[in-house]
Amino acid sequence: MKHQYLIFGIIIIVAMVIFIAWTKLKNQKPQPDTETRRPAENHFPTHSVTNDKLVIVEDISENDIKKIIREFCNSYNKETYQAIPRLTKLSDRKFAMTFPFDINFETYCFLINYINYPMGFDKQFKTIGWATTKPTDIWITEKSVNKNVMLFVSDLDTEYDNVFLTTSDNIGYKLGFAMGEEKQLLNRPEKNYVKPPININELETKEYTDFK
Repeated sequence: MKHQYLIFGIIIIVAMVIFIAWTKLKNQKPQPDTETRRPAENHFPTHSVTNDKLVIVEDISENDIKKIIREFCNSYNKETYQAIPRLTKLSDRKFAMTFPFDINFETYCFLINYINYPMGFDKQFKTIGWATTKPTDIWITEKSVNKNVMLFVSDLDTEYDNVFLTTSDNIGYKLGFAMGEEKQLLNRPEKNYVKPPININELETKEYTDFK
């Protein structure tokens, strides 16, 4: 009988240890990427690529937006240069991001989502992107191809791994990053399309910071 009690006690202790470890792991927040490794300089693009991709971030400090961009680049530029954004300050709490060497549509969507939910922060930052889609872009269908689109994270989002897209003629999609949820046509767009608040050409005369 004592032997049975001993085994039972060991089982309870092991179960408690596993439960505590699982709880800590579950509540542990992902940490930002601080690894600054990059490909050799001869892999850095040398010719600009004309594009109209634009991101506007509001209600954020200059230090915070720069920190977020650096950490995103840390994640995506280890093996190849996937994200080479240019940051332009519009006001003390408002910034524009452009992409002199372009950026593929998938990474562009990831960036918009990441700025909304940056690792290491306890708040979200309102981020909206604009672009013209191409037939080769991931998630793009016959209803959204070759159109001006607006990209954003829903105000009601609870999933944290998608962005919403609205075309210039107000066709809406939910673009999910999880398998099986890549593109969902909506009965109506989450938000109606609005034009970019600034023309990219207007930014050429302003000071900027490049990231890689």
